[in-house]
Amino acid sequence: MSDPGVEAGARPQRGFELPDAAPEVSGETGAAPLRGAEPAAPEEPSIGRSSALMAAGTLVSRVLGMVRASLLAACVGISLGADAFAIANTLPNYIYILLSAGVLNAVLIPQITKAMKNPDGGRDFVDRLITASLLLVVAAAVVATALTPLLVRATSNLPPEQYRLAVMFGFVCLPQIAFYGLYAVLGQVLNARNQFAAFMWTPVLANVVQIGGLVYFLAVWGRQGSNAAWTWPMVGVLAGTTTLGIVVQGLALIPPLVRGGFRYRPRFGVRGRGFGSASKMLGWTFTALVLAQLGGFVVQWVITTVRGDNGGVPGVIARDNAFLIFMLPHSFVTTSILTALFPRMTRAHQADDLTAQRRLVRQGLELPAVAVLPMSAGMIALALPIFRVLFPRLTPGEAQQEAWILTAMAIGTMAFGVTTLQQRYCFAREEGRKNLWLQALLTTVQVGFAAAAFLVPVGWAVAVTGLGMSVANIVTGLVFVLVARRDLGHLGLAETLRLYVRVGFVSACAGLMCWGVSTALGVLGSGLLVQGLRLAVAGLVFVLAYLALARLFHITEVDDFVRPVLRRLPFIRPSSQES
Repeated sequence: MSDPGVEAGARPQRGFELPDAAPEVSGETGAAPLRGAEPAAPEEPSIGRSSALMAAGTLVSRVLGMVRASLLAACVGISLGADAFAIANTLPNYIYILLSAGVLNAVLIPQITKAMKNPDGGRDFVDRLITASLLLVVAAAVVATALTPLLVRATSNLPPEQYRLAVMFGFVCLPQIAFYGLYAVLGQVLNARNQFAAFMWTPVLANVVQIGGLVYFLAVWGRQGSNAAWTWPMVGVLAGTTTLGIVVQGLALIPPLVRGGFRYRPRFGVRGRGFGSASKMLGWTFTALVLAQLGGFVVQWVITTVRGDNGGVPGVIARDNAFLIFMLPHSFVTTSILTALFPRMTRAHQADDLTAQRRLVRQGLELPAVAVLPMSAGMIALALPIFRVLFPRLTPGEAQQEAWILTAMAIGTMAFGVTTLQQRYCFAREEGRKNLWLQALLTTVQVGFAAAAFLVPVGWAVAVTGLGMSVANIVTGLVFVLVARRDLGHLGLAETLRLYVRVGFVSACAGLMCWGVSTALGVLGSGLLVQGLRLAVAGLVFVLAYLALARLFHITEVDDFVRPVLRRLPFIRPSSQES
């Protein structure tokens, strides 16, 4: 059956350029100032240019993030003290997601997009929305900081000494909420105005500040084990520079907004200003986020309970290290693409353009696949040398435990992106109830696997929770596809499934070759130099095998993805053959 959303004989576009894309502009241009009598609609840069700009910022940020994580491991390893810091530093993220990232992401872009059609370009509406949002996150930061002991107790089950240390860290870390909120609010205003670059580049500044703090900590106090005697100066440097990085990240979004022509004036009061639909969406989204965070708290409580005071098994910091690497494909590829697609999905829904909505959903499913599926296979094949190189202070046994956790998570990398698309889809269509029950499904599966962690040997508990995350995203992603097909009509997903199968098969074959080379090189020794050689050679084998097999199987979507790079390599020419 043909897809009614695609013209007869047309092949769904999978390249990084939309067939109807506007002329390319940089990520900091194309914004329509939110003022004036007759504001023009924001000029839409191509998805390719926008995604590439965001991916470049994410790449630099993630590289620095890995440096930061490696330095943190050098400072505290995977000790009980490391878990105390990880739990305290995670609390602002939980509350930020709860009150800011998800809620504001669900509301800001759809409401700003609507408001930009007003005679004043939405200036009054946006000023009031920003003011209300900032007051919310500042109030949340104050209250959460005051409740630090209760929050640490509610989200973990640490031994008494580590609990006290986590509370010390928490008092310094929780004020981050206000600046995470500032980053989210200003970032969504930038995204709604098609200014994508700064939102992805300012985390670079945060990482630079935090790396400086970790270097100072190592120089002054050195590595701290599970029995370390922590003092307030040590806590202040480790947690304080982490918080300072988030402060810089939030404030750094102000200059690009000003350069883009945006002017903000605090305006108070939202009643009677058209916030009715926004408040309904907020209610459903807030409930979904509470459910998601409760699921996260349950998983964290399980991990700390299973570990107890046993410093020799993986804990929260081990999970966080694995998750940091797991997020690389999502951050480089999926987030960049979906951030560029989200405003388009919103405008397509508001225009009741089902054809555009079908096309955008397919692009959200297909565009990331040619990069995310092979990156997932590569992470699984190279999990052990990745940890041996990035975290050289880990013992071989600790690195192997971390590798199993990453493998369990990496199984669901693509599905994680699909559930992110599901959230954007629901937010664009202002369907908070639908997002809530899909989140309920995901959380239920995750919590079920967390309960199963009590039934396995203690060293495998964190890996089981990682597998639960993968299974939960796979199940929810499949249900979302069925829901979107019901909402929009036939999506033409036979072509999408064919792409997944072909790319998945080629990725698995390349992963097996890579794993074989890595295993063979592993017999040369366990030193850092050997592990680096192992990672580099096996990684190169994976890339070359994937590209060669993709050409052999005529997967031209891979050429579309890598052509800009291959043009610069005279000995490799991407095929122009269409399948």
